[in-house]
Amino acid sequence: RGRRREPYQWNMDIVGCPSVTAEVELLSAVVQFFRNIGITSSDIGIKVNSRKVMASVLSAMGVGDDKFAPVCVVMDKFDKIGADAVIAELTETQALSKETATKIVACLLCKSVDDLAALCGDEVDSSGVDELKRLFELADDYGFGDWLLFDASVGR
Repeated sequence: RGRRREPYQWNMDIVGCPSVTAEVELLSAVVQFFRNIGITSSDIGIKVNSRKVMASVLSAMGVGDDKFAPVCVVMDKFDKIGADAVIAELTETQALSKETATKIVACLLCKSVDDLAALCGDEVDSSGVDELKRLFELADDYGFGDWLLFDASVGR
């Protein structure tokens, strides 16, 4: 096959629980799996973001719902193509102003939920930010907070 790789995929779903605790339970199961096979938090990190938070951030910047998904696709390329290329793609393919694209990249550079909230200020719906903060708090309480990394560029 292709590059002689055979990927494995593991899917878990929780139905009927809208609380962030469900997300923490899923993350806990993933971490426990890694621990069971001898992988530690110093070997890998689990990148975490929230589409709810990013939707609020983008909306505050004037990005309409119709552009949310395609803008997230570009944001998701940040690690691979870098800030300048993300700005260029947002302006060229999504018709965003350079100012808006630059603000989006500034958000992608935030290393914590608190940094993102401080950068965006009161324009962002605090409920999503509060949920994301709660997820990190619960992960600490469950004993796997050191596995999680906030990454605003993750859009999948």
